[in-house]
Amino acid sequence: MEQDAVVSAARQPVAAAPPRTRIQLPYLRFLYVNKNAKWAMIILLPILLLTFLAPVLPLPAPLVSNIRVSLNPPSLDHPFGTDKLGRDVLSRTLSGIQVSLLVGFTVALIALVFGIVLGTISGFFGKAADRIIMGVVDIFLAFPSLLLAIGLVAILGAGTVPVICAIALADVPRFIRLQRSLVLSLKSRTFIDAARTVQAPQLWLMAKHIVPNTIAPLLVAASIAAANAILIEASLSFLGLGILPPEPSLGNIIKDGQMYLQQAWWISTLPGVVILLIAISLHFLSDGIREALDPRARK
Repeated sequence: MEQDAVVSAARQPVAAAPPRTRIQLPYLRFLYVNKNAKWAMIILLPILLLTFLAPVLPLPAPLVSNIRVSLNPPSLDHPFGTDKLGRDVLSRTLSGIQVSLLVGFTVALIALVFGIVLGTISGFFGKAADRIIMGVVDIFLAFPSLLLAIGLVAILGAGTVPVICAIALADVPRFIRLQRSLVLSLKSRTFIDAARTVQAPQLWLMAKHIVPNTIAPLLVAASIAAANAILIEASLSFLGLGILPPEPSLGNIIKDGQMYLQQAWWISTLPGVVILLIAISLHFLSDGIREALDPRARK
């Protein structure tokens, strides 16, 4: 009888588990009215709109050169001016934004997926799996992100795919450590003990209770990782290790204008301002996501 009572109590849903973090209508509504999220959308949406409409806008192709209009200042024909070869800087900037967003969000997605999987395994099972995974993570975390990305790009080579792989490998260890710490704090909670009392399968526990309750901080970390990945990609391209010319990238566009800062400041300055705006908007978005998914912040 006592055993039946314990099992029955363990199955009671009252105060068993905290509400799972799911992106439902109330969260989206709060994100819509959140001040930080509003600023993020005000900055980011026009940039995204121009970027995706670039093929239909009356702009020259990013690789088309016209020496007769080289180093022209911003005008109605060329809103961002032209570079040393007469190429339209706005067209090249919009093409570079596409590369930057592809790198940033792909890196964030890869880091999120691998961080959830490996961090959950490490924190939930512990023992040998934890020692092996965290040993590898500690090796990667011993190096700064940019320095590690430079070393990995030197091994993998230049180009969009190698840059994405290099930056993702530099970011994944941080997501693994974050997820592991979240799992360690969750698996000792009362509702996990109650589920184990009724012999719930471990995979069910992880999928139903552990992972859903770690999504909120991971989404915040992913938006910050996307901003950092964009900055690292621009740095690598500026150093000649990322996206190589003639393919436009915000980093190599800034590098092209480095020699003409005094007579043609717009070549480097305007793409640099765009990078700054994207990074700021993504950090605002991360704050908005955190407040939207945090019940205390919503109150």
